[in-house]
This record gives sequence, structure tokens and C-alpha cells, in this order.
Amino acid sequence: MRTGGMSRALRFALYAVPICLAAAAGYFYFNGTPAGSAAHSGSVQVAGSETMRSTVTACAEDFMTRHPQADIIVRGGGSGDGMAALLHGMVDIGMISRELSARERDYAASRGIDLSVAPLALDGVAIVVNRSNGIAALGIAQLRSIFAGKIGNWRQVEGRDADIQTFARAAGSGTGSLFGERVMGEEPYAASVQYLPTNEAIVAEVAKRPDAIGYTGLGALRSAGAQVHAIALRPDVQSAPIGVTTESIRSGEYPLARALLFASAGRLAGTAKAFLDYCLSPGGQALFQRAGYVGMAAVAER
Repeated sequence: MRTGGMSRALRFALYAVPICLAAAAGYFYFNGTPAGSAAHSGSVQVAGSETMRSTVTACAEDFMTRHPQADIIVRGGGSGDGMAALLHGMVDIGMISRELSARERDYAASRGIDLSVAPLALDGVAIVVNRSNGIAALGIAQLRSIFAGKIGNWRQVEGRDADIQTFARAAGSGTGSLFGERVMGEEPYAASVQYLPTNEAIVAEVAKRPDAIGYTGLGALRSAGAQVHAIALRPDVQSAPIGVTTESIRSGEYPLARALLFASAGRLAGTAKAFLDYCLSPGGQALFQRAGYVGMAAVAER
């Protein structure tokens, strides 16, 4: 799926199309059982996005309860690792929390691999600060300057007089890739930025450091309670702040909205296809919504 040059809202509309087609073709599960199919068996290997890992694991556990002969193995490692494993034939499904990169598409084309992606849910990369921090909103340019080290004290953005501590995702992360693309652009990170392996680790560090800032997917915020808060973003200096809400993510208005995807080499079949269908079923979508994500049915209804 090539989406370069399109508006974010149009991308989201296109992401909804496979969901509508799946429903029309009768792929959705009803009462936990795939319509017109027997129990599924065999092993399916899934790897990639740490953002998606816990929810996809919950889907896998539920699916295996319904299909005891099936073995769905879910591993994390980041979107980049998941795609590398998929492109080298090591897994059946790559979990990615960003769009396919040009390098991945080119590599697949050079090997005759027909990459296919299916959106499971929508997410927003939230910018989080400690609960004691009174900052409510930042502009994208201000955020870039903070992570580039050009703004090093909260008073420079109308906060308190304290040095800013910045936390980012380690290389290979889909969350980090999206932040780099839409916030940092060509601007390099400051040497003082600390890199962490998961969204949960970033939330934990921000929760215990009054002057910290980081970014995370919505799923990692559920365990944080009131220890951190997500700030609103201004796309430019004239814009009103946009909060990370269900509606702003669903519409694509939130600047850091994204789709959570399953990638495969060609169309999935057999147990792998049945597992994808379960993730898109009411039961699977309920697990994504419970984790804080926006289900695809809500997008299709727009």
C-alpha cells in the first residue's frame, strides 16, 4: 500500500477499506467461531512492534483457547525487527506500528515478495510529562527543539525553571520511527537523549522524574494512572492545541496518529488468516479497545 503524498485523513480512510471488504465477505467471527470453518491447527509465528505485542498476545491466547490445536507464538523486538524477520522468511506475520518503509518495499520487490498489510487498530503517539509538570501543550517545532537539545529548560516553553530530561525509543521502534519522521525530520537528537527499549519503560521513567518528557503509544498509558499526563500538540504556531483523543485519532487530526498493522508476504491463509480474522472480530477488537486503541469498526463507520 503506497500512501506517499496523500493526506493523513485519506490514508485512514483507505485503511478502513479492507475492514469493510472483510465484513462483506463473511470473514468476521461470530460468537468467537469463524463462520463456516472448522477448528484451526498448526503454528503461526508473529514478531515485531513492542507497542502491539501485549494486545496481540492477548488475542493469541484467546484464539488458542478457541482453537486448542493452534499455536500462535508472539514475540516483540520492534517494528524493524518484525519486518526483517518477515522479509527473511522467519515469521508469518510482522507487527508494525508505522507505515512500510521505502527500503522494506524495495527489498521485497527485489526478492519478488508481494507485501500485504492489514490494519488492526489506530493509535496515537502521546507526548507525556510528569504529573507535577504544568505544561499542557507544545508546538511540534518546540518539541523538535527539546529533543534536539536547542530547548533545555522548561522555562523556555513557559514552564518552571528546571532542566528537561528527554527519553526516546531505541532504534528499530515503530513508535520512534514515526516520532522521527513527523517531529524530528532532519534534525538529529541531542546527545543527552536517553533511549529505552519499550513504551512502558519511557512511561516509567517519566513517572518518576518531575522534569522528564517522552513519547509512547496509548497502550502503555493504561498502567501509568495519574503519574504522567499526555500533553496536546500544535501542528504550527497558528493552530489550536490538539489532544490525543479517540476522535482526533480516528479523524487523523492528531499529528501523531497512526495505524497498527499486520504485514505478511502475500495474502495470509489457513490458521494465520484465521488469526487475522479473529483480531478483526468483535472479540479481538474489544481487546484492542480495552488497551486504549481505536478499533477499526469505528473508522469504517465514519
